[in-house]
Amino acid sequence: MSNKNAKQLKTIKSVDFGQWTATFWLVKRKVVQREARYTVLRVDIDAKLQKRFRGYLKQQLQGKDFHVAEYDYNNADGDDALFTIAAEATDFAKVEAAINDGFDNPHAANYSELLNSWAYILMFEKGDERLYAWRTISADTQPKKVNSKGVTFFINHKLTDVEDKEVFMIYPYYDFFVYEGTTFIADKRRFERSMNFREGMKENANEVLSNFEQLKIFSDVDIIREFVGTNLHHLRKLSSIRKAGYYKQPDYMKRLIAVSAKEKWDIKIVNGKIIVEPETVELLLKLLNNDRLRSPINDELFDSAAKAPVTRKPTAK
Repeated sequence: MSNKNAKQLKTIKSVDFGQWTATFWLVKRKVVQREARYTVLRVDIDAKLQKRFRGYLKQQLQGKDFHVAEYDYNNADGDDALFTIAAEATDFAKVEAAINDGFDNPHAANYSELLNSWAYILMFEKGDERLYAWRTISADTQPKKVNSKGVTFFINHKLTDVEDKEVFMIYPYYDFFVYEGTTFIADKRRFERSMNFREGMKENANEVLSNFEQLKIFSDVDIIREFVGTNLHHLRKLSSIRKAGYYKQPDYMKRLIAVSAKEKWDIKIVNGKIIVEPETVELLLKLLNNDRLRSPINDELFDSAAKAPVTRKPTAK
């Protein structure tokens, strides 16, 4: 975590959000030629609901300590983990621009306007400061879908069928938060889905596979392409390979081939070229991302996708 992110989180944890106003925004999304476009709609909420949303924020962000790390495609979600990425590197910049424009637009007037939304946002605001809390809308949250869940209300001493009510489900936690240009991710998978990251990963995959072909060190890149397909886990791996960039280092590829042969791993090498085979593609991708590591304590080999280099302390003179 950078010093900037640490300072931002410390500020968030110390703020009394009871003094901030909360406004509720629905996000609509359309995908045109793989590019997501967003519009927003402001929905009025009463003071009691504002208080509840502030309580959710306090409980989720201020009620515990977090392990904070820079976002990586291979980060593993955890209850005590927050991953950071610049908001401008995501689709949130488009949504924020729509919100800024939305202050001049009318509020939601009919229940039908709430339907088929992509997400909802709570914007907490005081003076010039803003904190956004995002929740992706799932099948359970969609107003139309609630009718099939057997939900009833107990009103005026009797149970009332949910179909007689206009329902919108909310949840006591958010997927991610945006504060001062930094995104703090609490639910990585939902963040990636809502911010259109799969398309970005597809673009990364195409770039890496094209680079592999130019290297002329692999016998058949199409086997890798077919293995990856649109599988999110495999797209994640290629995005990590692109970010790390080990394959662009000539010495790294030479060492990969030499060590694979020495350790008798299942990668076939013929005349200095890697023979790509369907049954060993997954191992090959691990090696290209430098995921196979050796413990200096017991010399054990293991595979680890998420890596944090150890900074050595200078030797005292």
